[in-house]
Amino acid sequence: MKFSVLGLAVLSALVVPAFADNHDSDWTFRIGAAHVSPNDDSGSVLGDDGVAVDSSTGLGFSFEYAINNRWGFEVLAALPFAHDIKGTGDLSGLSIGEVKHLPPTFSALYYLNDEKTFHLGFGLNYTTFVDDKTSNALTTTLGATSTDLELDDSFGFALKAGFDLPISDEWSFNGNLYYLDISTDADVIVDGNVATTVDVDINPWVVMVGVSTQF
Repeated sequence: MKFSVLGLAVLSALVVPAFADNHDSDWTFRIGAAHVSPNDDSGSVLGDDGVAVDSSTGLGFSFEYAINNRWGFEVLAALPFAHDIKGTGDLSGLSIGEVKHLPPTFSALYYLNDEKTFHLGFGLNYTTFVDDKTSNALTTTLGATSTDLELDDSFGFALKAGFDLPISDEWSFNGNLYYLDISTDADVIVDGNVATTVDVDINPWVVMVGVSTQF
């Protein structure tokens, strides 16, 4: 799965410039604080319960290639986001564990004005989960010797709205709002065996505020 994403990134880097017109094409680099706020929902773990994913803030950044004066292609990346997972329903208040994820996102951007200050985007998000782990509280509650979490990677659509407002000749104030379609199956492993599989829809809103520059 990860090799497929790498292949897509390489293919994009080779193919997108081929469609550019003869204008002075350029790159835009954006970096800032990104806040991920899940709009989550899940299936049950043991009965009348479920799981909820807390919000997280981290460092996000992106590179955009300007295809022409109206269209661009953006690759969004970030340092891993860490989320606490908590129980709901009968498990309300119970710490389930923690998960980290990386959300590379590939988007086509359309600029709404010639000055290229405001844009809309749509594309594909790939989310891979790393360093999944359960809490000691969950292990104790289940009366188990050991517990673990395994979350499947996710492919889904992505939507974006953003702006770049100049603050100097080289830099702009940048703001972005993303909606990411992230759904995964989470295996709850108890004493080495899969006790249950929970479908989790994370579907976060991501707000990123920072600066951008062209080169």
